[in-house]
Amino acid sequence: MGSPRLVLGVALIVLVYLGLGLTNVFTRAPWCDEGWFGSPAYNLAYRGFMGTTVLDPASSTWKSVKLTGIDRHTYWVMPLNLLLNAAGFRVFGFSIFSMRLLSLLWGLLALGAWGAILWKLTGQPLLTLGSLGLIAVDYHFLLQASDGRMDVMTVALGWSGVAAYLWLRERRFPLAVAVSQTLAAMAFFTHPNGVMLVLILAGTTICFDRRRVRVPILAIAAIPYLAIGAGWALYIAQSPADFLAQFLGNAADRGPIITTPLAALRLEISHRYLDSYGLAAWSSLSGRLNAIPLAIFLAAVAACLLVGEIRRHPGYRLLLAWTLGVVFFLTEMEGLKTPFYLIYLTPLYSILLAVAAAWAWRRHSRWRCATVAVLLAFVALQAVRTPVAASRNPRRATYDPAVQYLRTRFNRGTLIMGGAGLIFALGPDWNILDDFRLGYDSAKRAEVVVIDPNWTDGIAMLQTRQPGVYAFVTGLLKAEYQEVYNQGGYRILVHHPNESDGSE
Repeated sequence: MGSPRLVLGVALIVLVYLGLGLTNVFTRAPWCDEGWFGSPAYNLAYRGFMGTTVLDPASSTWKSVKLTGIDRHTYWVMPLNLLLNAAGFRVFGFSIFSMRLLSLLWGLLALGAWGAILWKLTGQPLLTLGSLGLIAVDYHFLLQASDGRMDVMTVALGWSGVAAYLWLRERRFPLAVAVSQTLAAMAFFTHPNGVMLVLILAGTTICFDRRRVRVPILAIAAIPYLAIGAGWALYIAQSPADFLAQFLGNAADRGPIITTPLAALRLEISHRYLDSYGLAAWSSLSGRLNAIPLAIFLAAVAACLLVGEIRRHPGYRLLLAWTLGVVFFLTEMEGLKTPFYLIYLTPLYSILLAVAAAWAWRRHSRWRCATVAVLLAFVALQAVRTPVAASRNPRRATYDPAVQYLRTRFNRGTLIMGGAGLIFALGPDWNILDDFRLGYDSAKRAEVVVIDPNWTDGIAMLQTRQPGVYAFVTGLLKAEYQEVYNQGGYRILVHHPNESDGSE
């Protein structure tokens, strides 16, 4: 494959990725996680402390995490993503777009890392381009690569570490270890799931260079973890009790793991896979078409496992080992079963799909038409899912009108309880608390309550998880608040409204 064609292929993949990613960036409504992680980054960038002022330290989130001291120090998540977002806000200003565009760049780095890995492992330009093309249109990859969460940063740093190791190991092994482990350490201190990529890097290093691993090499590998950990420890030392309350609270009650392996497997299948690929009870008939890409993914993985020629290829065998490792970790070691974490898995599935398709094309000429048809169906269903979701334009149709209503009737001094995503449109200086318990723990009373779809789900969960809190919230809304706005899943209620407010 000539160099001009290779450059053209890469350019096309980047354009498709950016086009679909930007579609998400500009049409999705800001949501609570983005507000929770944007608030401390903003405070660090402009106020000199890393507190999450949009959360109430006396209250909690849907998972009942203790938030003690969170308005002063943010300890419940790893620090690096907050630091990078703070730097981004200083350079580009505080907005949901600057936060998401930074994520989009991390996604681009992840694609580059996968390209480098595949080129090194296979030396096949068409397979490399095909794999990157499948990743670039993957709905779940794009969803996280255009979101303000830290998952795409973790993925980009972790796989960049693996790429750096593979490319540097033959000629400068100590440098390969230093660079790769620094990137892996950064991934780990971005999100705990980065430990998957740390283990993958460690396993890959042992696989290729176990005889070269000596005490000096281990010391080189440990330095970045110790250095970043020491920096975080200095921050933790400002309030160790708050750290223990927040971090351990967030780590607890995350669902079934390896201690109940069958329950973990069942929830993995139902929540991570079926719910995310159109097979949930609430999925529409058209939404169930998304089960086709999932079936193709799983068929490709099965083919790679069953075909001896693929298993015997050193590069493909390594890819299979990585995939099985991630599947095991997400199934048995991660209990939330959230679709956010599919970004750790679907790129590997996409690559194995490309491997299986390349094998079928090479070895079975009579299967070529079927192979092309399957790939075209897969790409079409994956690529169209993003614009179809964006065509509903939830930001313009639901979020923006609600924000406009708030802007025209209230001000920065009004205590508003609502989703943390409101800070991106109203401003971080507005008095917003994300507390769907409505002051049950703090005794605070909001002048305005904004109930978005996430809050609706959160309040509904209280009915089974904390019936007493649910009774308090529903009773308070009924007795002391009046609805003045109901549109697009957003409800706005005011505390003891006057006649003019109630008539609007």
